[in-house]
Amino acid sequence: MSCLIGEILWRCQVQPLPLSPLPQPGFTADRSWLSHDGFCWFGSQPITSHCGRFTLVFNGEIYNHLEVRGGLRFHAWRGYNDSETLVEGLAQRGLALVLELRGMFSFAAYDRQKQQLLLGRDRLGIKPLYLRWIEGGLRFASERRALGDDQSLSGQQISQVLGFGRLHTPAGFCGPDGDGIHSLPAGLVVRINRERRHDPVRYWPPQPRPDWTPLPIRNGRWARQFLRQQLEEAVQLQLQGDLPLACCLSSGLGSGILTALACRLQPGRIVNITVSLAGTTTDEGALPRQLARHCGSDHHELQLDHEQALAWLEQALHALDTPSANGLHTYLFSKAVAEQGIQVGLSGLGAGALFGGCSSHRLVPWLLPLRRLPPALRHGLLALFNPVLAARFQGMPRWDRWHLALALRRCFADSELASAGAVPLLWPDQPSQRITQGWGQITWAELFGTTEPLLLCDSDSLSLAAGLELRMPFLDHRIVEIALRMPQRYHHLRNGLLRSACQDLLPAGYPDRAQQGLSLPMRDWMLGPLRALCRSRLYELQASGWLDTCWIKLQWQKFEEGQLNWSQAWDLVVMGGLKERAYMKKASGQ
Repeated sequence: MSCLIGEILWRCQVQPLPLSPLPQPGFTADRSWLSHDGFCWFGSQPITSHCGRFTLVFNGEIYNHLEVRGGLRFHAWRGYNDSETLVEGLAQRGLALVLELRGMFSFAAYDRQKQQLLLGRDRLGIKPLYLRWIEGGLRFASERRALGDDQSLSGQQISQVLGFGRLHTPAGFCGPDGDGIHSLPAGLVVRINRERRHDPVRYWPPQPRPDWTPLPIRNGRWARQFLRQQLEEAVQLQLQGDLPLACCLSSGLGSGILTALACRLQPGRIVNITVSLAGTTTDEGALPRQLARHCGSDHHELQLDHEQALAWLEQALHALDTPSANGLHTYLFSKAVAEQGIQVGLSGLGAGALFGGCSSHRLVPWLLPLRRLPPALRHGLLALFNPVLAARFQGMPRWDRWHLALALRRCFADSELASAGAVPLLWPDQPSQRITQGWGQITWAELFGTTEPLLLCDSDSLSLAAGLELRMPFLDHRIVEIALRMPQRYHHLRNGLLRSACQDLLPAGYPDRAQQGLSLPMRDWMLGPLRALCRSRLYELQASGWLDTCWIKLQWQKFEEGQLNWSQAWDLVVMGGLKERAYMKKASGQ
């Protein structure tokens, strides 16, 4: 676990210390590397291939790297590190190697023979990789704020945060003409060249892209058995390693199945942890205790008092790498688990998006037929029966599954953006896909419209900032492909296929719920002990000039009166914190 960071310049030699990585648990910045030609600099624990051709910086985990080693014509291994497997594999097979990798990763590798930089990111975008084009070159890092002192957001990025509560990943590679900081798309590798055009290649879905037609599965029993077999394989892969590991057990179906599978695969060796907040009225640990007794896991319940949770929440606000209201629960949970000496946690994230646990799988099929109506009539009917929903669909470019799934999670409508003085929202394009089933297209929208730019981004950065690495077996790319291509007659709402495939693992009557997070009284906190912090961040946001000051004041007033959801108000607080952090960094001369 380290911060990937570096720079490449073609017109002049790079300086060996242009950037400063953020501190991470176990990370030391006492090693850096400058290429022999002076063009490329890596600042975070690089490794060089045996032949000397490739030097690599790597962030993440490759779960099947020992299997990959078995297919390489190389035997002078120095250890069992997956980054060594990757750099030697690149030296022998080039970028085709990424097709064999199972895991979560981002990497940068310099080819001294071709004077070429290789950048890559895993298929689902679990590990981030940010790019910033500068004069004559490129800076890259696994943390957005490591790419320079300027934390400003572009006008369109501000509109994205207000509209969707997150920054979206571009559907395609943003070349040198792009301004500001951009994310490398998931499932993409790119060759950064000195004297010719840069060469991005999407390796997932694989090229040439196949028609992702339904799998040839003929009955429900076969579907359940096949899914169960692949789930067991994915969990087994991610249980490997010698770091202290625990299952992050909540009352959600996904985390319950992971715990049960882990106990079946490694009986008597699985620890699971539940975190709750003192004083909650409901017993959030009742279902996890029931499951732990049924599976035979070593169950631990951690309870946070409000004072400790509030202190950690302020740390989470500072640790946020992108403006979002989503990651607070992840940071507090991860911090509590890491305090127990646990370094790796299994998370059930992704189960709902893949198997029908999200509202879009239920609502989009009902909304889609409305595309046959004239737009004015459609909007009028929606405004009559559900004004809130009608506002979310304002300005939607097309009435299709991708845009409907995005709209269902919308925060501020176009009218609010105009009142705030924000630029008109450009709806994000979806990554290329040729999925033939409606269910799979909705799942794709959930994965790359919400899960990747919001849930994964926050879960990875904030859990690592707290000292915990989260692994997500449901987002193994083979499980994802099965969910996308499974004949949709076997899918059912509320994770029906997943539940039926793993029914024997769960205690009788175990409820079918979406992944449940740590319950936090955010509204009460923002109006109480966090009030001063929120107001100071809002003052910074008003001074930034990003948004209309009167509109910002009005939103806080609506929040106080109960007319605005806490997460929408918190988005404004986070944006103000981003501006304040940049000001303090410049004032300190860092």
